[in-house]
Amino acid sequence: MKVYAFETLPSTNDFLKTLDPEEDVAAVAEEQTGGRGSKGRSFSSAKGGVYLSLLRIRPCKAEESFRIVVNASLAVVHTLAAFGVDARIKWPNDVFADGKKISGMLIENVFEGDEVARSIIGIGLNVNNALPAELASVATSVNLLTGKTYDPKTVAATLLYQLGRDFSREEYVGKSFILGKEIRVLRGEETVSGVCEGFTEDGRLILSGNRVFSAGEVSVR
Repeated sequence: MKVYAFETLPSTNDFLKTLDPEEDVAAVAEEQTGGRGSKGRSFSSAKGGVYLSLLRIRPCKAEESFRIVVNASLAVVHTLAAFGVDARIKWPNDVFADGKKISGMLIENVFEGDEVARSIIGIGLNVNNALPAELASVATSVNLLTGKTYDPKTVAATLLYQLGRDFSREEYVGKSFILGKEIRVLRGEETVSGVCEGFTEDGRLILSGNRVFSAGEVSVR
């Protein structure tokens, strides 16, 4: 697999969108000037972190697209474990450690018929990078948690390896940060509270009272 490496990019996801490869390809940047997460939110991408996107060609059937989320989320969890950090997944694909966000993800799929034709999996992982003061209470990094400084290139290589693996939905559920907890689900101006009881086969959130929500329509607090 070809890997493009950059000192600076606006967005590794956007770079991969300019390509038309016949096989999987990845892009890694030391920093991003326009990093973004889900729902258009910006993602702090200072030097010292890992900012990586993987373009996969026809990875699965459309009905199995939640597998992409499962594999990518657990790839981050396993990568962090390799560097001494115990992490959990906040549905659908944010990764938390010590109660704070350590990694964010933006997955952009293109569907053709009953297949996912292209999937771009963009991951930002806080390693040694300084975090903005306003995020101190909600975000953390490998350095803050372990007191150690790691080479981002080594972390990125580990993450790329883990992204090549297949993980189970059962492990994804077992690593959930919110399963069994009282949470608030925000849908537009509406807030719904309840206990997270699990996830459907296609990756929707099940809230107590048999209420089901898709990731595209809500945020979880």
